[in-house]
Amino acid sequence: MQPKYPHKPTKRVSKAANGRALPLTSAAWRKLRRMVLSSEPLCRMCIAKGKTVPATDVDHRDNNPANNELINLQPLCHECHSRKTQRDMGHNVAMGCDVHGMPLDPSSPWNNEPIAVLMRSCRAAREKSPATEGAVPSVLPCFDANC
Repeated sequence: MQPKYPHKPTKRVSKAANGRALPLTSAAWRKLRRMVLSSEPLCRMCIAKGKTVPATDVDHRDNNPANNELINLQPLCHECHSRKTQRDMGHNVAMGCDVHGMPLDPSSPWNNEPIAVLMRSCRAAREKSPATEGAVPSVLPCFDANC
């Protein structure tokens, strides 16, 4: 039986096949991955949901494996990374919500600008004013039916 490759493919052939500038097994990628995970050890998507989960994977935010700029790399847990990868591949995947109930999926219609602004203003209206912080009512309510 003839092997698929008569010799080991060169880095140039591998890069053309998967688009990666750094192979996942290279020392340069391991160093970059270690730097991203040490600077931000928790999963970004889980933090948005109000969870504290350690990051194990480094994701390319723009789905371009050749773009290894630090601004393009984000730490994710394995579950969130798999979910994001599946969504990027066109599969229908539920992303969940943040602590305020807003969907984490950026393509959700609830994340368009007018609705997001309205939701932020509603949250701000529910928060207590700093001017009333620690204030005591001047008249205390009476719960006695004979008052």
